[in-house]
Amino acid sequence: MTNEIKQTIFGRIFFYLACITILIAPAQWSVELRKGLYLSPADITLTLAAGIWLVDIALRREWKEFLRLPPWSHLIFIACAGASMLFTSDKLSAIKELVQYIEYFIVGYIVFDTFIHKYPNAVKILLFLLVTVLTGITALAAVQYFNLDLDDLDVRGTFGNRNVLAGFFALALPLLFACLIETRSWITKILLSLLLLTALSVNLSGASYIAIAITIIIIAARNGLKWFIPAATVLILWQSQVLPRLPRENDLVHFHSMALYCDDGTVARRYPDWQAAGSMILTNPFLGIGPGNYQKHVGQYYDNIPRKTGPSEPDIQNMHLVIAASMGIPALLAFLAMFIAPFSEENIFPMKHCTLIHGAIGSLAAFAFTAAWHPLLVRGIGLPFVLLLVFTQYLVKTEAINGSCIE
Repeated sequence: MTNEIKQTIFGRIFFYLACITILIAPAQWSVELRKGLYLSPADITLTLAAGIWLVDIALRREWKEFLRLPPWSHLIFIACAGASMLFTSDKLSAIKELVQYIEYFIVGYIVFDTFIHKYPNAVKILLFLLVTVLTGITALAAVQYFNLDLDDLDVRGTFGNRNVLAGFFALALPLLFACLIETRSWITKILLSLLLLTALSVNLSGASYIAIAITIIIIAARNGLKWFIPAATVLILWQSQVLPRLPRENDLVHFHSMALYCDDGTVARRYPDWQAAGSMILTNPFLGIGPGNYQKHVGQYYDNIPRKTGPSEPDIQNMHLVIAASMGIPALLAFLAMFIAPFSEENIFPMKHCTLIHGAIGSLAAFAFTAAWHPLLVRGIGLPFVLLLVFTQYLVKTEAINGSCIE
């Protein structure tokens, strides 16, 4: 890998802007410029990094860099969103959603892909940034967790609620466990273990907790009995002996967050929404009802489905159904293809895959599972998701070339 870009002033500026973006992207803090139009700090730093990238290419006359396009799955997804936008009734909401998707899957991909390919020790830098930001978010969520005046929904770290925080944990914790296995320092192993268990303790989404626990067990099993038995033992004891004794009785919170029926005998809100979304998909299978228009139209598809009145818990929709209902089945297939795209140019199942690749696969799988209970393609999660896709693709290609996923 070349580090030529770092020898220019613009290359150094790009490097720091990309690092800052990675650090501040996992947050939903933003300023409302006008009704429905928000701007976050990560939007600014990502745009600046992309601008610096363009200037640096022009000065170095490295025009071939413009050919660094995102994978076909990203491009098809954007095309489907654009086509759906043309036929929707609320074009303003659709345009805002489309711009956000372009930011994630086009601009974000190019910036992160350039960063990881052009700088030495990029993998180690990214892992350090991951641990740093995860530590900060987990610490903030722990403070919120032990403030019993706050509702469970408000144990949210830097995000809008617990459900979005759960999505970030699904993206980060399986990869963190892989780092725990990979490091040779026992002090680092202990510190990462404490961070992992703390994050699991403040994660109040049952779907996310289950997805993370399962992927951790699978990663441990792939690394032999010496990892499987300790990991399984700790998770079993944590589930049976620790979670019920925590201040918020996490085991019950996890159960109720996924339960089909509420305490009053009625069906939980999310599952009738799934059926309404399915009806919407059957009615508009090719283009959907337009990006950003799901919430405005789903009500008319309930038909005779019992529906509670009053405010509902935010971010409890099924993201996969929302994508299909909003932009059509082709858009959903393109989105799901993003999870496979990092492996499309290599042998997808070589048994020599290193532990970091297992961790990245586990994070993608946990994210996809959790997204069935929470719509996670939102501000604060979109860019970290794209970063994980870029990171996974780089690891797979590097291992295919060098026999190891770390140079």
